[in-house]
Amino acid sequence: MVMHKRRFNLPPLDLIQGFEAAARNLSFTKAADELLITQSAVSRQIRALEEHLGVALFERRPRTLMLTEHGRTLQRAAAELLERLQQVTDGLKAERAAPQLTVTTTNGFASLWLAALAIVLALNTFFVRRKAQRDGRPFISPSMKLALRSILPCLVLPAATTIWFFYDGYEFDNELLLVRVWIGFYGLALIATQHFAPRSLVFLGWAFLITAAAMIVASRQLEYYATPLVPNLAMGVTFGLYHLIYAACVWNSPVQPASE
Repeated sequence: MVMHKRRFNLPPLDLIQGFEAAARNLSFTKAADELLITQSAVSRQIRALEEHLGVALFERRPRTLMLTEHGRTLQRAAAELLERLQQVTDGLKAERAAPQLTVTTTNGFASLWLAALAIVLALNTFFVRRKAQRDGRPFISPSMKLALRSILPCLVLPAATTIWFFYDGYEFDNELLLVRVWIGFYGLALIATQHFAPRSLVFLGWAFLITAAAMIVASRQLEYYATPLVPNLAMGVTFGLYHLIYAACVWNSPVQPASE
């Protein structure tokens, strides 16, 4: 049987595009914004390209990317290739081409959802206070103080992860890790309120925890198909939809008489 050798043994074009954007901007974040994908997707493209070529293309330093000598050589060739390919494809496009939908991303993902989390915490405080008033007990009860001591450890890792994300993590990873940590530990914090909060709030915590576990199980699929929409959708479903359902269920719940 005659084996035919491929004429071109080249890496996929999307790897070249990801590398060219990252090399030109010296930033995975800016390359991700330009290509409308996530930072981790760019990072995976670079790793795949380096594995294909067998050489390092970037020197990764804290908050800084530098091209290696191999990287600079490939950048010049990639830029020429993509510019020529763009000229050819532009010339072949029909004038009546269908309009394209452009989706933009923002580096303010964490800032936006931190503000949303603050609103969610304020609403949860409202529901807990209302429960205390209905039960005829003080808002800051001994059981609440005990539960708060249980909740605080659940907030240490999310706080550390958020600080890391703002400082360095946003450059080399995507938002999915941050989202999983927020959802999972928020669920643990809600479960820890079982001694003083409405039981429904504990059920809400289990919903968050199960969602985070499902995201971990499906992490490979989520990262493979990762787009800027995925982390926003996960946050919207959990911290948005779940809380709306919860509020609708408990808002008109009957008032229990105060204990004598």
